[in-house]
Amino acid sequence: MADATIWARRVAEWRSSGLTSHAFSAGREFTAGGLRHWAHLLGKTGTPRAPKIAKAKPSVRMARVLRVATPPSPARPPAADAGIVVEVGGARVTVGAGFERETLEAVLDVLAARGAR
Repeated sequence: MADATIWARRVAEWRSSGLTSHAFSAGREFTAGGLRHWAHLLGKTGTPRAPKIAKAKPSVRMARVLRVATPPSPARPPAADAGIVVEVGGARVTVGAGFERETLEAVLDVLAARGAR
């Protein structure tokens, strides 16, 4: 508390002098910045103010996310040049003209295996 008392006296002398903080602190054991800092802390009352404490940020509301199985959407009629649409276990595969039979079989096997889990 001795520091606050000393600085309160210095700030009061500075304010009554009419000098700038630089002129008042010239040749003394304190700086103009220190004088202005303490003047701010002491305010007009002459007693140190408690430092402002940052307000806590509002809490974040969390949402629970659930993974649910969705039913397959109604099939759209395929375009004339689109080939066919195959749905397996909620997955939709469009098979165009000129497909490779082996590739389609491999895709369907994978989809069937995943649907069995």
